[in-house]
Amino acid sequence: MTIPFLSLKQFSVKFNLRSGSIFRRASFYAVRDLSINIHEKETFCLIGESGSGKTTLIWAMLGLLPFHKGEIIFKGESIKKRNDPAHKRFKAGAQMVFQDPSASLSPFLTLGRSIEEPLRARGVGKKQRAETAKKLALETGLSLKLLERRPANVSGGQNQRACIARALSTEPDILFLDEPLTALDAVIQNKITKLLCKIKKEYPVTSFLVTHDLGLVKNIGDTVAVMYLGKIVETAPVKIFFSNPCHPYSKALLSSVLKPGIREGKPIILQGEIPSLQHPPPGCPFYTRCPGRLSLCKNIMPDKKILAKGHEVLCHLF
Repeated sequence: MTIPFLSLKQFSVKFNLRSGSIFRRASFYAVRDLSINIHEKETFCLIGESGSGKTTLIWAMLGLLPFHKGEIIFKGESIKKRNDPAHKRFKAGAQMVFQDPSASLSPFLTLGRSIEEPLRARGVGKKQRAETAKKLALETGLSLKLLERRPANVSGGQNQRACIARALSTEPDILFLDEPLTALDAVIQNKITKLLCKIKKEYPVTSFLVTHDLGLVKNIGDTVAVMYLGKIVETAPVKIFFSNPCHPYSKALLSSVLKPGIREGKPIILQGEIPSLQHPPPGCPFYTRCPGRLSLCKNIMPDKKILAKGHEVLCHLF
């Protein structure tokens, strides 16, 4: 059996809130008892509505937020608290591409300098930094003359290409992509999708993609995990997910993008809004909106069911 490249075990992120009493501290879980396995050179895709906890999860993994309990296992090494030596090694091998490229680049640096910055921080010499920046610029579709421009003087798509080049500059073990298409128009989204497909083929990097774009998932994904209210409700290989989703929430998500080549059929309209993470349902997290809910769903959390190799669902219907 292949050992996962990266795993999360019972991973939870909790936030404390101010309460009306000095003797009480209110709190809530943004991510609850989450377990996943990611294999080397895989593109793992995390999808779900806004507010489900996707970005919180990757920020906690990277140490930008503390995690309350659980562990990260990276290359067989256990990480149980933020910024311990094992966690620092994990972060050193990770890079991030954020959803807003203009906000994630310094307005005072040229694109070339921005691409070089991770190498500068690692003590790489000036000549090698410049050569690497030029090489990655060409590989990500940036002309060399754009390396002399600042973010305000180029397009959003060109800024995102620079962000991707910067993330690849250190030859990372794992690349985190947090909604990399969201801030771009439709034409540029298509071009960046093609670039990400190229990177998947040509770079030996494991990727963790957070996205709302199911077309991107179908193009570059290997495994899909569906997140709802801080829980993973279904995990499946991409082909199985698009052909035979099982969880009612997965079916509703896919029905929202009824397009040839992605999904066909009738739309599923969910009633009501996603509940607050501060006041989740006591049983199944999807109970309040599920069209197929059972009476036991209201108060009893379902166990994870294994339907096939790599296909798991959190639902009483199975």
